[in-house]
Amino acid sequence: MEKLSILNVGGHPKDLIQYAGGTLAKHVARGDKVCMLTPATGMTLHTKALDSFRDKGVDPDMKSLIDDRKKELIDASEELGINDVRFLGYSDDVPVVDKRIVNDIADVIGEVQPNIIITHWPYDSSPAHAVATQMTFLAIEAASSMRPGKPYAPTGGVTGEMPQIFYHATAGRTNVIESLAIRIPTTIIDISDVIKKKTRAMNKFKSQIHSKGDTRKVLSALDGNIHSVHARIPYAETFVAHNPEVYEFLPLSEYGRKLASRSRTELHESMSFMLMDE
Repeated sequence: MEKLSILNVGGHPKDLIQYAGGTLAKHVARGDKVCMLTPATGMTLHTKALDSFRDKGVDPDMKSLIDDRKKELIDASEELGINDVRFLGYSDDVPVVDKRIVNDIADVIGEVQPNIIITHWPYDSSPAHAVATQMTFLAIEAASSMRPGKPYAPTGGVTGEMPQIFYHATAGRTNVIESLAIRIPTTIIDISDVIKKKTRAMNKFKSQIHSKGDTRKVLSALDGNIHSVHARIPYAETFVAHNPEVYEFLPLSEYGRKLASRSRTELHESMSFMLMDE
């Protein structure tokens, strides 16, 4: 099978792992190329630094803290087997579309020639998430235009086709904005076999106080959601495809058929696995 090139774009460093880490670990294991890209430092979410600033009024050493965030992402990515990490280092204090960031993302698209781009839901109620996706849209367009001295990706893909975009179907917040733009997954990836690896990766983000217990709770809630329950698997990452795929015949998941053939005992043994028990 042709090896894929996948570009994962997240508004903050942790987002790259939290919403797609298990899926990417599986793709890397089968030989696909994965590039992690975050435009922002994520300093607005550096919980420990913010607490220290609030409690003591001491200005933090921003360079040191940013270096910490970058190292956390690199270490978390390496835990999943991913070595290509692009930390653009822009401030996220006021999330807005920035032409410099758009061009930087376009440069990476031209370089890695992705077949697949993973990013946030366009109507995500987290401003940094929604803006990251807007800039990714613009970067795909920019990568296919004539930019002197810049890498060129015809419509963003190595063969000239538009890359498929997969949006995170998992909502990170509960508010009225999220309820007005309901995400119905088109793709469910079984990550049960790599959930422990994803947990270890998430534990690298110590600046956001992701302790072992905290991570297990978050991932049990996000990845052990209603979609995984109805798919009869313990843990899943869910996505919404931007474009309908073209097939010669009606598609049917062989993996899904294999899962459906399990005995009732096998099904319940699988479903009863809980990360909280580890």
